Amino acid sequence: MNHTETKKTLLLIDNGQTCEELRQVLDDEYHIAVAADMNAAKDIMEHDGADICALLVNADQQDDICQAVEYIKDNNRLISIPVLIYADEGADPGQFACLGSGVFDCITKPYIPHIIKNRITNAMAFMDSMTFYRIEKILKELPSNIFLKDNECRYVFATKYWHHLKMSDDPNWTIRGKIDPEIRKDTQNAIEAHRKDLEIIETGKGATYTIEINEGIQEYFQVIKQPIFNEQGFVIGIIGLINNVTEYELLKQKLRKQAITDELTGLYNRAFLDEFIKTHRDDCYPLAIISADCDGLKAINDTYGHTAGDEYIKATVDLFQMVLPPERMLFRMGGDEFLILLPSTSEETALSLVKQLEDKEKLFRIRDRQLSISFGTSVMNNKADSFHTCITESDRNMYQEKRKKRGQ
Repeated sequence: MNHTETKKTLLLIDNGQTCEELRQVLDDEYHIAVAADMNAAKDIMEHDGADICALLVNADQQDDICQAVEYIKDNNRLISIPVLIYADEGADPGQFACLGSGVFDCITKPYIPHIIKNRITNAMAFMDSMTFYRIEKILKELPSNIFLKDNECRYVFATKYWHHLKMSDDPNWTIRGKIDPEIRKDTQNAIEAHRKDLEIIETGKGATYTIEINEGIQEYFQVIKQPIFNEQGFVIGIIGLINNVTEYELLKQKLRKQAITDELTGLYNRAFLDEFIKTHRDDCYPLAIISADCDGLKAINDTYGHTAGDEYIKATVDLFQMVLPPERMLFRMGGDEFLILLPSTSEETALSLVKQLEDKEKLFRIRDRQLSISFGTSVMNNKADSFHTCITESDRNMYQEKRKKRGQ
């Protein structure tokens, strides 16, 4: 991009030749547009307003100055244009009465280039800061929290102060200049947030993640962070967005739970077993497998109805939870069939647990029937073993046990 394309435009309102000297001083840095009065200036601004960075009005044209101030004030654009006036040496002080009433500054002869340019730059910077604070106020109306950090990960501003911050009782407390570990109640989340900030500053790559905060109320927040670059391509800060996604996350968890668990018992279902088979880790071996099947469930259903049958199935789950260690995984495969996975468990230990299950089942009765379950075991020693083959083996052993009970 060449220098001509990056020039900003100054609009001068002058009905004579007073602006020529000023024009010569500024022409190297700005495009200069000239209008004879405010009506002509409006036409230019309506057409090229986005390119105009400042409006300079001859101090002799008091009516045009007043009209310019009113026009800028009533304009609905968020970005306002600073109004400055310029005058000859020894100008009538009455010409400067408009200062502080919408006019930012007055430029007088001699027109010293660097001073004039600094004044125009300061006027634009002031209007930019006013626009920034105006936008910040508007952003506070959004349900999201929008924040800005500098390149040392310190907050410049945030549109909301949520209850997860450690805030002072001082009504003038501000988040400005602070980093997350200094103000977040959840220390671990704060450290992780700061770590991600440092990573973004170092790599120039954004991040999106969801955090859980549980301070009496379980909440989830989605955090989106993007680096801010200067014209040289260096990261000078982070712009971020925080959305409260608690409702979405809880719904997602609910749907996930429904997808992988059995409604009657709350155990994992066959779908989750298929998922586990594909994704389980190598450190679970030896993995003991116990197949289980309720004895006589059909007779209970036929005699007492399916409600009693459901009680029988639930009693079976109660037995499993009473005897088996916490790291076990329980699956209802359908009907009265169950599968138990025991990570880091030898065949000897699995058989011992089966013996305990058989001893404890005597404690459970449904109507006039004692709980009775048939078991079968197998063990996967490493990933080379076939999951499906080992399950088939434990099922076969379980059905052999069931036939023994029937005297077959």
